[in-house]
Amino acid sequence: MSHRWDVSPWPPSPQLSLALTVLIWTIPHCHPAHDEEKKIILDEHNKYRSQVSPPAKAMMKMTWDTDLEVDAQKQAEKCKWGQNGGPGRLNLFATASTLDVKLAIEEWNRERKFYNLTTSECVPVQSCDNYIQVVWAETTRIGCGSNYCEKIDGMERENMHHLLVCNYYRPEINEKKPYMEGPSCEMCPMDTVCVNNLCGDSEPSWTEVNCLKMRRIGQGPCTPLGSIFTPCGAGGCEGHEMSPGWEPQSGGWPRVT
Repeated sequence: MSHRWDVSPWPPSPQLSLALTVLIWTIPHCHPAHDEEKKIILDEHNKYRSQVSPPAKAMMKMTWDTDLEVDAQKQAEKCKWGQNGGPGRLNLFATASTLDVKLAIEEWNRERKFYNLTTSECVPVQSCDNYIQVVWAETTRIGCGSNYCEKIDGMERENMHHLLVCNYYRPEINEKKPYMEGPSCEMCPMDTVCVNNLCGDSEPSWTEVNCLKMRRIGQGPCTPLGSIFTPCGAGGCEGHEMSPGWEPQSGGWPRVT
């Protein structure tokens, strides 16, 4: 197949320069969250969750979820200010300047001054929904996306172009309090450990990790009990085969094949 190449003078004519500028600015400005931004969003959520006052009996530690991220990104690219009509809830943040994800989470958390945990009520004409979702105890996963919008539909303020959308699982339920107050971690699920006032997945010991890597753990096929595994025998891991295709049920560990 032959190709025809047109050699044009450079710099281009003013008319061509204008056309190029218009083309560039009409292409959607999609900005999926970078790894650094993901870490900031996740760390800020867990920080504010660990600092709730009064403390929470069972505040779960949140982790990043790529499926929720994809859904949030799709919603951000719609450039709409509002909920998506699905079963979950979205937290939204818009700004005229460059998006600062740390500031966004901080703004959501500031709504706490309008919320009364005892009565589960928000000060009239104020918003508490974003704060409630940030500290919703049962939420374990989050995913976010962002986008540059020429105009955000439903947004009353003008010149707000940068939109951040965060999606959560499990989402808040209006009829309930965001968390049960009491001594921190008093009611953490059995397969979790308390770290910084949050209930998170228990970390495997060095022996457990190496046994998994060697496909040897416990006395015979491994039987998980939550996050507790039968240790290798006194003579080491030799001879203790793990069941083929077995995968830890507590989450967070790579599948061993």
